[in-house]
Amino acid sequence: MSYSVGRIVLIVVTMFLIHSIPEALLSSDGLYIIVTYPYLYDDVKKVVCSDDIVINLIKPGVDPHEYHLTPTDADMIRRASIVVSTAHTHFELKIKELIEKGEIGATLIEIPYLESMKILKNPSTGMENYHEMLLHPENYVTFMNHLKRVLIKLRPQCSKIYEENVNQFILRIQKIVNTSFKLNRMAVLDTPIIQYVAVWLGLNVSHILVSEEEIPIAPRDVEEVENVLRGYNDSIAVVTNGSKASQYLIELANKYGRKVLVLPNPLLSSSIISTLEDVIRYANAFATNEKMYITSTPFLLQLDRYRVILIALIVMTVAVSLLFRLRRWQF
Repeated sequence: MSYSVGRIVLIVVTMFLIHSIPEALLSSDGLYIIVTYPYLYDDVKKVVCSDDIVINLIKPGVDPHEYHLTPTDADMIRRASIVVSTAHTHFELKIKELIEKGEIGATLIEIPYLESMKILKNPSTGMENYHEMLLHPENYVTFMNHLKRVLIKLRPQCSKIYEENVNQFILRIQKIVNTSFKLNRMAVLDTPIIQYVAVWLGLNVSHILVSEEEIPIAPRDVEEVENVLRGYNDSIAVVTNGSKASQYLIELANKYGRKVLVLPNPLLSSSIISTLEDVIRYANAFATNEKMYITSTPFLLQLDRYRVILIALIVMTVAVSLLFRLRRWQF
């Protein structure tokens, strides 16, 4: 009796897992590509052939450092041809372990370990920073070229498509690089996830307020940040829109009369290249003194406030105009 019940439970669980997997993954003849971070999804999807399947394990807004693999995740990964990983979170290390044990046959692309990848050291810890390395355009190009070679090796019949799509991305990167200003200032950051893009913007990153993800702000870090903001007249604070530490750093910048540049949060995006294009728009406006920076409120919140005011003024103008016309018509 217990054996029969066990078989029924096993069948039910298996059916649940199968129905939880995207239908395309079960039917496509193309490559199955798993990306571990949300900002990898759109770009990889635009590189591959139409019948290749790209699966995003976690969605934008979910903290990858707190994520754990689900049974459905594990089943999808076992079907994968390629897994693209940033190689530093708990669940990514678990994927690597499964591949090394032979339980998963996918080709593993670990971004930090690609040849010619530029790796920065976190100035607050002295340790290598593996967070959002692709926000440096040189690293992004390195990754895209490596991905292209892996795709062509696994599916040579799509080689021309992979080649052309990657070339288009590289042209977009070149346009970003060619239209960017270098800020050339001393800077402090709120989190390590924007160090690569800050350095590429020409900033000398001297300290990071939250030295590592999920670590509370330490008094020593506050002191170091204040020393920079107080000691360098042209220093700026660079914050990640929506980060937990952004408001605290903004307040410190206000205390010493320093400007604040807000950069988009890559963890809320599904595309690195789109994030870089937004970064350049904000940074160039900052560099040309268009005041696309903040002193007390994040830029995006200011933008929303101005938009509401503008809409209210338009509505009031239209209402007054209609009222005058109505009175003239009555008389």
